[in-house]
Parts: sequence; C-alpha cells; structure tokens
Amino acid sequence: MIRLTRELACVALAALLAAPALAECDELFPDLTCDRSGRFDGFEMPIVQPYLFEDPFITTGVYPYYVWHQFPKSSPLEGGEAHVLAAQLRIAVTDRFAIIATKDGYMWSRPDNPLLEETGGFMNLGFGVKYALYQDRDAGRIVSLALKYEAPSGNDDVFQGEGDGMLMPSITGAMKLGDLAVQGDLGGIWAIDHRQSSSIYYHLYFGYPIADRITPFLQFSGMHWVDSGDGTQEIELSAFGEGALGTDAIPIGLVEVLYGQRFEGADVANLGAFGVDGLDYVTVAIGAHLRVTDRLTVSAAWERPITDHKSITSDRVTTNVAFEF
Repeated sequence: MIRLTRELACVALAALLAAPALAECDELFPDLTCDRSGRFDGFEMPIVQPYLFEDPFITTGVYPYYVWHQFPKSSPLEGGEAHVLAAQLRIAVTDRFAIIATKDGYMWSRPDNPLLEETGGFMNLGFGVKYALYQDRDAGRIVSLALKYEAPSGNDDVFQGEGDGMLMPSITGAMKLGDLAVQGDLGGIWAIDHRQSSSIYYHLYFGYPIADRITPFLQFSGMHWVDSGDGTQEIELSAFGEGALGTDAIPIGLVEVLYGQRFEGADVANLGAFGVDGLDYVTVAIGAHLRVTDRLTVSAAWERPITDHKSITSDRVTTNVAFEF
C-alpha cells in the first residue's frame, strides 16, 4: 500500500510539473509557440493520392511534391505521361484545429495519341479545414474530420478550371498495432455543378519501421463513382487532330463514344465524363519514408491500378519532402 501511494504521488507530481507546458500548448499556433509535434511518434504522412488522402494529424508544415504519371496504352490517350510539381501547406491553429491547403501545382501532359495536344497548365486550388474529434497520444489513436473545397481556378488545358468547384468532406483516423502504423479515410467528392462527376473515395495505409529512420509502407486507394458528368468538357486537339477532325477540340463524351470506353480523371482531374456512375477504381502502392531529421522526411512510392478500370492511370511515382515544425 505504501509503495502504491508513493507511485500515485509521483504521478501526481509529474502531472503538476507538466501543467505549465500543457497550458502553453493551448495557445494559438502551438507548433510555433510550443515545443510539440502534432504528429504522434511512430507515424509518417501518407503521400499517395495526396489531393484526396488527408491524414488525421493536426500539424504545421510545408510539403513539396513531384509526381510522374504514365497513361495506359489502352486508353484514348494511347500512352504517354504527365509530370506534376506541387506543394501542400498545413497550419495548426490549435491542438485540434488546422487550416490546410492541399491542391495546387503545375502539370505537363504528353499523351502519345497524335490527335491530342501536349499541354501544360496550373492545377485547381484546393483548401479547407481539419478538426481532431478524438486523440490519445499515449495510445497512438486519433480521429479527425476534414472539409475541403476545390476551386475551378486551374487551366482547362490540363482538365482543370471546369464547373463550380467541388466539396470534399472526409473522416480520417490512425492507430498503432504494436509497431504497425495504420491510417485510413473515407470521403466524398460532391461536384457542385452537374457538368462534373461525383464519387466516394477511401484509403488504407500500413507503415512498419525496419530501422530507426526507415519506414516502408503499403497503401490501398479506391474510388467509386456515384454520379456522372454530362460529357461536355472539351479536350484540346493537336494540329494533326484539328486537320483530321475539322475542329480544335472535342467533348469528352464524344471521345468515350469513339473509343468505346468510360473513363475519369480519378484523384487528379474531374473530366465530367458521362456513364461512369457505378465504376470502381482501386490502386495499390508501395514505398518508403526516410526520416532525415526529426522535422524532415523524404518519401517515395510506386502506384498502379489493380482493377479492370484503370481510368487514366497505368503507373505513377509520387515523391515528397515533408518539413514539419
């Protein structure tokens, strides 16, 4: 009994000594004013499909990306590739609430189909907020809600800037199973304008450290379209395509008819294709995180579809540098 009392007294004393630090972290912008990390120990940030997959942690940081994307030979694009340079920004306003800027960047698209033009342009801007409903740092568990809006601010040359924008609510969580870090989300893309499609998306991530600073990971990502667009969004044609078809652009719906395929832009672009409701698109990705310092992590992943419907994806490599305060 005496030993137990001593242990309880030690715990109480430790709590009293820690109280001032906890009070300081109740201030605004805790990552900048307190000695804290919003990301729990043993967790890294998922990097695959970053425009959609928002992890649950309330962090402050800058996250540059480079993505190489290969188009399927069997698609109307007939192969080719795209390159994207982008950066994300997150600011923890409190321990539970963050402002997030999750989509931007510049894309170069080079399809192999001679009818289609090589293009470049800015992506839409996506931003929103995130709130932690429940978090237990000691147990390694957290559940958050996120709400993002994607504004039609990009260039139509890279299938951006169409419609009235999209709302993307999601619930996201993380937990530890021994050394295994599990993260996942479930969300939706609601197109405000009927010209674009709407879908449900989900992600499941498993990370397991094999060394002090190296964490390989496996991720499954999926989308299910619940509503189609009207197929009126246009695709720019090359000079050869203009001569062959007598116009400088054709609607995506006509491309679907000509090639006998239904396809969408998955996590990158909303093409507003018709007849895609009911389609499923699932990918698997493998990669690794290298924690260079306590605040700097470099990550890379290779991703490819595992469903018959490949959308506009054959293979994709995503790289990221995460600097968190």
